[in-house]
Parts: sequence; structure tokens; C-alpha cells
Amino acid sequence: MLTGKRVMVVGGTGKIGKHLAPKLAALGNEVHAIARFGKPGQRERLEALGIRCFATDVTCPVAFHGIPNDYDVVFYEAAIKFGSEDDLEATTELNVRAVGRAMEHFAPTRAFLFASSGNVYADSATGADERTLPRPPSFYAMTRLGGEWMVDYFSRRNSTPAVLQRIFYGYHEEFGIPTDIARAIRDGIPIDLTTEFVNVIWLDDLMDAMIASWRVASVPPKVLNLTSPERYAVRAIAERLGELMGIEPRFKGTPKGTSLLGDAAEMVRLLGPPKTSLDEGLRRVARSVLAREHPLDHPTQWERRDGFR
Repeated sequence: MLTGKRVMVVGGTGKIGKHLAPKLAALGNEVHAIARFGKPGQRERLEALGIRCFATDVTCPVAFHGIPNDYDVVFYEAAIKFGSEDDLEATTELNVRAVGRAMEHFAPTRAFLFASSGNVYADSATGADERTLPRPPSFYAMTRLGGEWMVDYFSRRNSTPAVLQRIFYGYHEEFGIPTDIARAIRDGIPIDLTTEFVNVIWLDDLMDAMIASWRVASVPPKVLNLTSPERYAVRAIAERLGELMGIEPRFKGTPKGTSLLGDAAEMVRLLGPPKTSLDEGLRRVARSVLAREHPLDHPTQWERRDGFR
């Protein structure tokens, strides 16, 4: 595990970044974080953990001026997913061009870990591995692949070791596919079965894999799917959550036969399997959703097959 290092988290207040930065600090690293810090308390929460914060908008061409670049590991978590088609220029700036500027600025790092997305793959019946040709089905997915190309180019040009982390649906009490399903069950909303199977990985296990992947950073970048080794049936997830919550789930839709699925064999070979079982994760989600512990920030939109809104 990564400890005693100087690390940077770009996007330290995002959906994963706000959990990743504290985890890295708890492991004994010197942690710095970049974000806009646009909401009250965001900066203070990180600084209370000893994390040094830099307030900047990475879409600005000079965003990284004055920020150190001598880090052992850089985690790049900044991206726009929801609303990505509302402003194509803004999405391209954040998901593609800003990545290139970050790679240029942090060129001396020992490992640049880029949080990409499994959305760069097309839907399939069996699951894409790292050798599968990306076929991005949406504008969001195209920009994520564009960000990967930026990492690849600057990795080769500046000899910066990197990992392209293609993430498939992390989840915990606050967000994720099981959490969306649990909220729907609680609120009496039918579960759409058009997407029949999914990969989901408990957030802490996902972050463990994200962190551990620094050991396999390379030039050119190492491509690595980060997700569950198993694919799970949406109906089975919903039925188990229904049992745990004491509410009968409702369903709609007809399975299409393909889903956004990933093969995690390479992750397991290099980093080991996730520690948290699906059932344990579902138990935590069911309890939290029934208690309404977390407000709905934004649904995962896992059931959409035509991009994100």
C-alpha cells in the first residue's frame, strides 16, 4: 500500500476524490488536493485532516501555475459526467484538454494515475478486457477516451509512468448502482431491467485498487479495468435489497442482452480481489438508504444506454 509518499489529488472534492484524499492521508502520506472548493466546508474538511489545499479551476489555462510538481504520485479525479452534453466545449475542456495540461505540469511524478471510465467500451454480453477496442457510445465516453489519449501522449513524450484506470461503478452508502436501486425500492419506483447485468465494486475496495495501481505505472501507460470480477444481475441485486429493506421491489423493461461490463482478471492478477462481498455491501446500503443518511446528489444513470443527462 502507498504510505510515506507525497501525493496530489486533482479533483479532491469530487465523488471519489473527497473520499480518496482522506484515505491517502490516513495511510500516512503527505496529501495535497486541487479543487474549486465551491461549496461551504469542503476545504475546511480536508484541511482538518492535514491536507494542503489549492483552490483553482483546472479548466483555466494557467490553473497549475504556482502549484508544486514534485509529487511521488498524482491521482487525477477531475471530470464532468452528468450534464456533459449541455456544454460540449466545457466538457471537452475539463475531460480532455485539462488532462494534457496536468500531465505536462506533473511530468516529473513517479506515477500519474488517471481515473477514466469503463464507458469507453461498448456494451457487450460478456465483458470487455483491456485488449478490447474502445468504442465510446456517447459524447461523455468520447471525452474520457480523449483524456486517455492525452495521458498516453504526454507519458510517452515526457517519460512519465501512468495508469489508465477504467472504472466500472464504485458504490457505497452515498452513491452507486445498488444505492440507486435501493432508493427506488424505498420510494416505490420500478427497477428497469433493460440493462440486465452490471459490475459494481465497494468504494473502499475500488480506492484500494486505485492506490495500489501506482506500482504498475509504466511508459506507455498501463490500461487497467477496476471493477468487480463478477457480473451481477440487476434483478438479483434488487431482490436482495428488497429482502433487507422489507419492501417488495417492482420491475419494468425487458433485458436487451448486452450491458456495460468489464473483465477484471488483470486487476485481480496484479492487485488482488476486492475484499467486500456484494451481500455485505448491500446490507450497508439497505441500512443507510432506509435511514436516509445521505441526500441524493445525482443518480448514477446506470440504466441509460444513450449517454448521461
